[in-house]
Amino acid sequence: MEVTIDVPKVEDFEDVNQLAKQVHSLHIEWRPDLFIDVKEVIQKEDFEEMLQNENIVVVKMQSEIVGYMTFCMQEKNHHGVRFRKYFKIDAICVDEKCRGTGVGTELLKFAKEKAKENGCTDLFLTVNEENKNAIKLYEKFGFQVKSIEYSMKI
Repeated sequence: MEVTIDVPKVEDFEDVNQLAKQVHSLHIEWRPDLFIDVKEVIQKEDFEEMLQNENIVVVKMQSEIVGYMTFCMQEKNHHGVRFRKYFKIDAICVDEKCRGTGVGTELLKFAKEKAKENGCTDLFLTVNEENKNAIKLYEKFGFQVKSIEYSMKI
């Protein structure tokens, strides 16, 4: 599988949003109390800001966008806690027709390398507990559960 990973262009906005809709529809299914159907999951001005800050990359196979990842880096430096610099993956998406082909693994490899290049101490992400396939991918890649978040509907 030959893939390329690069910062998208402004004209890739529609393609990225089509992929974002695939994942968003799963979130609506899993948490209808939280997620609602929207025309654009990523708003144009947010997309343009991510492009400017280079906080988004796309994966292409034969010039077709088949995945994307958004991310940021955060430092934690509190009294009594060791310094940490997190590479936080905010969203990772692979086109449903390409899942299981290694595209997600390529995005994670990219994230790990970029984190190392930027002196990060940790690679961090959150995942919906219903997203069993993503959890399998993350665990296979070497991620471990470090905390559990609870919520209660009231």
